[in-house]
Amino acid sequence: MMEKIVLKAKNREELDNMVKRSLTLGEDEEFRITVLKEPKKILFFNVNGEYEIEIVKKGEKRENPKVKPAENRTGSGKNEVKSENRKNEFRNSGNNHKENRKNDGKNPKENVKQGRKNWNGQNTENKEKHQKNERLNNENTRVQKEENKKVEVEAENSDDPNFGRIRSFMKEFIVNSKLSLKIVNISKEGERYVVNVDGKDIRYLIGEKGSALNAIEYLLTSVKTLKNIKVVIDSNNYKDKREEALRDLARKKGKKVLDSGRNVKLNPMSARERKIIHEEISFIKGLKTESVGEEPKRYLVIKRIKD
Repeated sequence: MMEKIVLKAKNREELDNMVKRSLTLGEDEEFRITVLKEPKKILFFNVNGEYEIEIVKKGEKRENPKVKPAENRTGSGKNEVKSENRKNEFRNSGNNHKENRKNDGKNPKENVKQGRKNWNGQNTENKEKHQKNERLNNENTRVQKEENKKVEVEAENSDDPNFGRIRSFMKEFIVNSKLSLKIVNISKEGERYVVNVDGKDIRYLIGEKGSALNAIEYLLTSVKTLKNIKVVIDSNNYKDKREEALRDLARKKGKKVLDSGRNVKLNPMSARERKIIHEEISFIKGLKTESVGEEPKRYLVIKRIKD
């Protein structure tokens, strides 16, 4: 059986150089290349391709594998394994359920007491959280309605030259990124401009937890014609969903600080996201936030207020 190796490279030229450095062939040997995964260029970074290098005897005919690499990943063998795993999980869950019922039946009075204890301990906290969330949601709803009215008027009737500048920059950015995207609309909400973008490759524009969106927004601040303009890039109300996730994160981390008494450091965030966390923590008595570091790696630390 001839030797096979897998190499990762940005393009075919880089692959050829790697092969020349890595392989030592005999007089009667040659190598063949099978592409396992094509390389890609997404926004500011390259995704390496994967190539299988096989050393064979010269003149040897290539055998077509019964199952292609792509089919291996999605073929019936994997489905059978998944099916078997699901069966095992079902059996295990059934056994666990029976065991739990046995344990519950041993001392029902103790279980009831423990349940009451947990409920009493959580009831006050849940009530306070509910009241805070209700006040916050009502305020957000009121502000959002007012901003939506402003957006509707300005998007239709404004002669603001910033709309053209922003659209021109975004068009150029989309073309250079080689992503399948389109500008849905550009509107103005208060002092900021919101660019709504959609398309087949929108997941690459958003990035992990909105990291790519934040990077592009930060990049916009360095563009001369847009330097003093606040521009927000959004897609399918992602920013609203992200805001709710951040508020939930702030509540969980805040509770952790109160319970442990230790400071909690959060990951670097944009100024807008830090503001959301700071606002949510301000609703929790006994806590405060502190910003640390420089942009774009500036982050928040949640601290307990000393008595």
